[in-house]
Amino acid sequence: MIRLHFNRPGNRTGRQPSTWLLDAPIFTVCPNCGFTPPEALRYVGSRYGYVGSFTCSRCGARIGITDGDCRPPVRFTADVPGQPQVSFIYEDVYRLNWADLERAGAALRTSLISPGEKGYVDVEAALRALEAEIARLDLPHAPAPLPDGVTWVPLPLRAWLDALHTLGV
Repeated sequence: MIRLHFNRPGNRTGRQPSTWLLDAPIFTVCPNCGFTPPEALRYVGSRYGYVGSFTCSRCGARIGITDGDCRPPVRFTADVPGQPQVSFIYEDVYRLNWADLERAGAALRTSLISPGEKGYVDVEAALRALEAEIARLDLPHAPAPLPDGVTWVPLPLRAWLDALHTLGV
């Protein structure tokens, strides 16, 4: 199950609306050489902002994975002397941010984010609803383009991206 946590914008606090990954497969990528191993890392949060690390099997760079202490964004940074650092914001790559959830809900004519101040979004249930809408409209499957440097996305998040793209969201 892939779940997101959300916070609605605060009227008095000025807090921005946000969503963040709670439990999801995230792809691993080397910011130094762009190599993306064909296995995913299970993201289940962090400890004081540290998610984990790995060594790139292609170039040997040490990759550190951090977040904002269980809040977005999830970033990968290569530790290679003399090389510029590259970061990806995975919530945006996966299109699991607040704006995309609202656009997907508009395409379905329902909200994917419950009316409470904060809570959870079941991504797989939302994906089933998007796929049902695609079938109802009899739209042909359209694979979503991936951002530069991203060569694959784990399932079912690839299906999520494709469904959003197919519906023109």
